[in-house]
Amino acid sequence: MKRILSIVILILVSAAASLFSQPQLDKAKELVKQKKFTEAITVCQTYLQSNQKDENAWLLLAKALQQAGMLDSAENAAKKVVQLNDEMLEGYTVLAQVQLEKKNVQGAYATAKAGLKMIGKKQPKYPPLLVVLGQTLLATDSADAALVAASEAKELDSRNATAYEVIGDAYVKQKVAPMAINSYENSLEIDSVQPRVLYKLANTYKGERQYTEAAKIYSKILTLDPTNDAARLELGQLFFRAKQWRNCAATMKEYIDKQKNPPRDVQLMYMEALLNARLFKDALPVGQKFLKTEPNSPLANRVVATGYVDQKQYNKAIEAYKALASFDTMKFDDYRWLGYAYKQVKNDSLAVASWQEALIDTMQPAAIRSYLCGEIGSIMMTHRDFEGAAIYFQQRLELDSTAIGALINYALCMMQLERFDHAVAALKKAITQNPNYPPAYVNLGFCYVQMKEFVDGRKEFEAAIKVADTAVSKYRVELADSYRMIGLTIMVDKKQTPEESQKKWEEAITILKKSITYKEDVAQTHLLLGQSYQNSNKKEDAIREYKRTLKLDPKNKEAPKGLEVLEGPK
Repeated sequence: MKRILSIVILILVSAAASLFSQPQLDKAKELVKQKKFTEAITVCQTYLQSNQKDENAWLLLAKALQQAGMLDSAENAAKKVVQLNDEMLEGYTVLAQVQLEKKNVQGAYATAKAGLKMIGKKQPKYPPLLVVLGQTLLATDSADAALVAASEAKELDSRNATAYEVIGDAYVKQKVAPMAINSYENSLEIDSVQPRVLYKLANTYKGERQYTEAAKIYSKILTLDPTNDAARLELGQLFFRAKQWRNCAATMKEYIDKQKNPPRDVQLMYMEALLNARLFKDALPVGQKFLKTEPNSPLANRVVATGYVDQKQYNKAIEAYKALASFDTMKFDDYRWLGYAYKQVKNDSLAVASWQEALIDTMQPAAIRSYLCGEIGSIMMTHRDFEGAAIYFQQRLELDSTAIGALINYALCMMQLERFDHAVAALKKAITQNPNYPPAYVNLGFCYVQMKEFVDGRKEFEAAIKVADTAVSKYRVELADSYRMIGLTIMVDKKQTPEESQKKWEEAITILKKSITYKEDVAQTHLLLGQSYQNSNKKEDAIREYKRTLKLDPKNKEAPKGLEVLEGPK
């Protein structure tokens, strides 16, 4: 009876101890879930002091130690699990995982095989252990065998994300990228927050030159972990390769800012991205810093020179380009920006020379070359080299037949050279291309007037007024010119009788007044109005207009003549 009572008491004590201990293990499990591994380890160790033979506690301790990176202790704890219960497959799994992390591939393989042998012939195999076996096989370059093991794990547990990962790894080793991509994507469908698998997927996409897809994955990795510098660098390199300069610059900026001494090739990539993205202001200090260690870097000098142009420090830009030219071949954009800098400091001849050098490179975009031809032509026009200017306007039209401004400027050059037929043809072509562009009509009118074809000239000025009527504020100058020139065509029209002449002068006055309403400060308009008043015997009005003419143009020779007639010699 006493014996029976002792056994009962022992059972009750054991049960009480078990009930007392369970909350401790639950607490440890919760701490592991919260990734508080150090605290979980302490709880487990405290519990095991009085429960040395509890394999579940040892297993939990092994997992916590593994997550904390304490691999030697984790391996010992996992071995204890297997010693206490050689049929506990999860113990073999954790032990093999830890051994694999410690680069003990043979030990991990032996552990996985030993665990699988413990499974009865008629029992299904344990998927996590098959996965670890696959990982060890991959580590020994046995891709085919790894694929078999992981595929078996997948068949037994279709929701095992790591099984798909191992299958993907095996396909990568077999160089079957499409299947690897599919497997990694299947793994991520089960668990989308797997940075390791995301990396593998991105790298596989990159290997297949599917850069857009790879960039999406690296971006996702950075969304999950903004501190992941490796992913940031990979993404920046992808953007660089795809010539997405702004995206590359934005991505690499954060990487460069965090690194104390970024690799040289990364710095060069960042500078080139900034330059090509036209982020000249941001590029300038980067280039200046790089020049402190490599003063003869072509890229850094180019970045600095362009940065100076952007910051309107034109003389510094010119000197920087001169320095660049002393040890490197100047490129199209170098000459382009150098010419712009020379133009800003009023050195037109060197601006033209620089742009002419740029135009030697005929492989550059036609739009930019067309623009440079127009700039050269405009400078030549300013310096009254109408022959040379016309050549460059023609070149611009060859590059861009729709450049109406070049057609008009070419026509103006032809007018100065008195080649009126060429001017008329160019202006008519401009009108055909854009019938709603008043300047083309106005300049054609001027051309006809120079040719003394006043009737045709008046028609063009009237057409300009009609077209400009829909945008009066935009074309005030053209409206003023048109009314002034219509007034002139009326004035030169000879009449047979005094009555017709008087009517002509009155009409001219009305038209010229309209010109003044659009632009009051044109001396020629006031001169013509003064002459019209004088011929209409409106002395005071004529004197007022002549004086206004001289105020606007003190060197005018016609106004004093009119005043002398009306007021007498002074």
